[in-house]
Amino acid sequence: MTIQEIARMAGVSSAAVSRYLNQGSLSQEKRERIRAVIEQTDYRPSEYARALRTKRSRQIGVVVPQIDSEAVPRILSGISQELDQENYHFLLMNSSGSMEKEVRMLASFASSQVDGLILAASQITGGHREEIEKMPFPVVLVGQRTDICSCVYHDDYQAAWTAMNHLLKSGVERPAYLGVNRRDLAAGEARFQGAGAALAQKGFSIEKIPKEEVEFTSESGYRGMEKLLEAREVPDGVFCASDLIAAGAMACLRDRGYRVPHQVRVTGIGHGRVADLLTPRLTTVHYHYKTSGREAARMLLELIENPRARRREKQLQVRLVVQESA
Repeated sequence: MTIQEIARMAGVSSAAVSRYLNQGSLSQEKRERIRAVIEQTDYRPSEYARALRTKRSRQIGVVVPQIDSEAVPRILSGISQELDQENYHFLLMNSSGSMEKEVRMLASFASSQVDGLILAASQITGGHREEIEKMPFPVVLVGQRTDICSCVYHDDYQAAWTAMNHLLKSGVERPAYLGVNRRDLAAGEARFQGAGAALAQKGFSIEKIPKEEVEFTSESGYRGMEKLLEAREVPDGVFCASDLIAAGAMACLRDRGYRVPHQVRVTGIGHGRVADLLTPRLTTVHYHYKTSGREAARMLLELIENPRARRREKQLQVRLVVQESA
């Protein structure tokens, strides 16, 4: 079925059908006749032809660092929900935590036919910056604050301050810290600084308390907790930079005969599904990951419609979820 055939059946010109399909100006009488024929024939316009005409593919590139993390599926759900409403699709690439691979993915998308890109990066290296700055289409960063493109991010400093402050207010006297690499400016550096500020207010130094650098996995959290238990004084409270890290830490404590929260209190960050599945349930800080995906997609679509729009950034607030682990 072609536009010409639709026009002949509706008794209108091909130009009228084209205006109808592109939501142009048309009399109501012609609009109804064309609509009736399209419904009768179940006509679907060619996306390829539409792309040639509008110079848009209606496809968005998305790059994520770890597809099986707690956060990424929720971010993708938000992106998908927003793009579906505007009849856009996304092409997904997973860097598996490799910065070099991530930069190569950005370069690959730059020469593709996508209309824009959403990047969920844990770090912004010089290579990231170079690729983003020469992109021929708009880019939105989700999860990190940056000055090179529009971005949506959470208040990681406040989240860590809130979780550590709660531990200390609950009576913890020997705090410990399970964090991630500080080259990650959000989950690493900002959370380190936030936790450090809460400790300082209670007379502690984050530089002097027991701490371990781990990865965003329960297995790494387990190993980090093992090392903390080797300290001269076993901690009675542990801040974990993510819920999965906390899950690993709690499993290690259980295996070593320590009771949570009676002997060791534990907090996490993110409020993913695992937080409510643990026994005891995890005290954590809620992150609006799905909302961040929706906001990033909405921001990108606005930039696609108006390429001269100014760079924007949006910070999402966080809230403490007090449960049994602390």
